Amino acid sequence: MKQIAHECDFVQRSTSKIEGPDFIELLTTAIIENPYVSLDGLCDILSEINPNADMTPQGLAERINSKQAVDYLEKVLEYSIEKNLESAKDSDSVELFSSFKRVFLEDSTQCELNKKLADEFKGSGGSASKSALKVNLIYELKQHEIQEIHITDNKEPDQSLAGRIFKHLQSNDLIIRDLGYFALKELIKLPIIGAFFLSRLIKTVSVYLPNQDDAVADLGTYFLQNFPNQTIIDIDVFIGQKEKFPCRLVVYRLPEQVVNERVRKARKAAKKKGRELTREQRNWLHFGFYVTNVERDVWSAKVIGTIYRIRWRIELIFKSWKSLLRLHVLKGTRPERIRCFLYGRLITVTIMTMLYAYANWYAEHIHKREVSAHKLYNWLKRRNRIGKAIFSGIMDILITTLNRDILKNCKQKRKRKTSLELIVEKVPYMESFDQSNMISQNT
Repeated sequence: MKQIAHECDFVQRSTSKIEGPDFIELLTTAIIENPYVSLDGLCDILSEINPNADMTPQGLAERINSKQAVDYLEKVLEYSIEKNLESAKDSDSVELFSSFKRVFLEDSTQCELNKKLADEFKGSGGSASKSALKVNLIYELKQHEIQEIHITDNKEPDQSLAGRIFKHLQSNDLIIRDLGYFALKELIKLPIIGAFFLSRLIKTVSVYLPNQDDAVADLGTYFLQNFPNQTIIDIDVFIGQKEKFPCRLVVYRLPEQVVNERVRKARKAAKKKGRELTREQRNWLHFGFYVTNVERDVWSAKVIGTIYRIRWRIELIFKSWKSLLRLHVLKGTRPERIRCFLYGRLITVTIMTMLYAYANWYAEHIHKREVSAHKLYNWLKRRNRIGKAIFSGIMDILITTLNRDILKNCKQKRKRKTSLELIVEKVPYMESFDQSNMISQNT
């Protein structure tokens, strides 16, 4: 980290009051528990890290609000992600994913900012915050790797980010993303490199049946009328007006309780906009529509919906980042300050993800258990284990202690199965609904 600090001109003289590693520690592990810390507080913490780094709040503010500080933290984040990728341990415990080299999840989360930052970080408009940034994450599931973190303003839609993943893709990779990333112009590139995808079907895309020139005008009504007694339909279709991309369309007729809840929510949303729910919209809500180019001999139609539920893993990642690491707490009106604190949190996140990957591998191979990210992150924060291990050079002691305490950081066995357990056990999608979670499950 010292070398990177000099390369970015963050430290230019040997007499500098603050060393590069001191600054990194200050903005990463040292303030995990206090994201609202003031400049005075930061100076106190810095003097504890390095008694020779005696700085005034004004002097520290000048360093934080500099381009050199932003460049330095960004480079350290890139270095952390590289190390994260190098340290991955292969895991092929999920048979339904064994046909794929890697399984990518992608999603984004937003962080609201002071409205004075609207020129640098635009909000999404409407009643939302006038200033916000978006953290776009590409996560590799099998090896628990952070593949890429991209920062942009919140006005940029997820769909425009859908092409970023291609610089990482290789033959036999799989992508699972939500509807926000549904971009047909990107999907048609996947067969060229031999990659695969699974997505829900966006309602506005044109769907063509084989040997038919016209798109199906109303999918919900079509399946209600033509497949009145089938719970699962799996057919070959073409999607898109110009491209005519071939894929599988897997359709589930949802349980009545789920349909009623979906209709209730849709009516409420339509009413807020002064509209009425149309018959076509109601008919659509009777079904779950999924599209994929994965062959039937790899995935049967029964498990497609179950597999898609793994997408919620990335939502849980964001939840942990915000609730435990306070990723979204970004105070101030200077864009350099915002970027410094954000990069600092993301460096911490990346290192913890690296340790989570190791812990999950160890728990799986030694105890046949799955690690809880929530428990592990809290364990790493407790007694400042993570900070001491990194900045005192005692990572080997941390790993030994983690191995000893691994069962304390595993998920408890419970009646309701996790998404991963459903996939491991190949539970058919329609059988995964029960009275306790039928309405709560996202479909």
